[in-house]
Amino acid sequence: MPIFSIIVPTLNQSRFIGQTLTSIVEQRWPDTEIIVVDGGSSDGTADVVHGFGGAVSHFISEPDRGQADAINKGMRFAKGNLLAWLNSDDCYLPGTFARIAPLLGDGCEMRLAYGGTTALFENTGEKKLWAAPTFDREALKTRALIYQPSAFWTRALWEKTGELDITQHFTLDWDWFLRASAHCDFQRVHEALSVYRFHDAHKTGSGNPRRNEEICAFVENHAGPKWGSAFRDVAAQLSTLGPGLDRLKRFGLFRLRTLFYRRLYKQHGARVKVALSQLRV
Repeated sequence: MPIFSIIVPTLNQSRFIGQTLTSIVEQRWPDTEIIVVDGGSSDGTADVVHGFGGAVSHFISEPDRGQADAINKGMRFAKGNLLAWLNSDDCYLPGTFARIAPLLGDGCEMRLAYGGTTALFENTGEKKLWAAPTFDREALKTRALIYQPSAFWTRALWEKTGELDITQHFTLDWDWFLRASAHCDFQRVHEALSVYRFHDAHKTGSGNPRRNEEICAFVENHAGPKWGSAFRDVAAQLSTLGPGLDRLKRFGLFRLRTLFYRRLYKQHGARVKVALSQLRV
């Protein structure tokens, strides 16, 4: 049996990390290595982790330079053939390892497999099934196609692609998947493999303007100036129309949002729809 090494980066998420670790342990895989890398939490995270005893192979708690740095640090400890990281507010669904392992083999070939996810919106309790999109290397330059908690890869692919870029804060996974796609085609699993949780402190849904800035720069760098211009114009429009769009959503009229972007559609065409899907969660 191959060894799964799962890195769990965390910072002050004691209310979620127990569920995260339980979801790994309950995979019941014969050989699983759990490596928790904590950036120096002050909320009791360490107590929760220690409660799992020997199920956690390594627990590192020290200041780091961000999420990418924490994950890289954990990967350097990893001994497994099959690798992934799972953020401490997400969970695996039952049977995920058993579903993924046959697709990745013994870890000696460069492979990546990914599936859908169940999006859980903590504030409302709403759940949405997000199916895994078809793999498309070119589209990956402008769309974050891979749901990170539902992605697994081989040691061979990690070593060929290299570590995460620690200068990336919001696009660190997207950037790595794009680089990895140069070495192999990704295999899609149609069913959901994880629960992707959105909550008040969730980084992707935080509304932090740095997120849009980083995405715009990423797309421009990889897809070219036309795409970059479209993303930047949409980001600028979002910053001024955000409250109006929130009202449309609240009253069930979000399908009318394209009316806000008529000028941009005339200028950038279908790129506007792609930009909206990536810049606003």
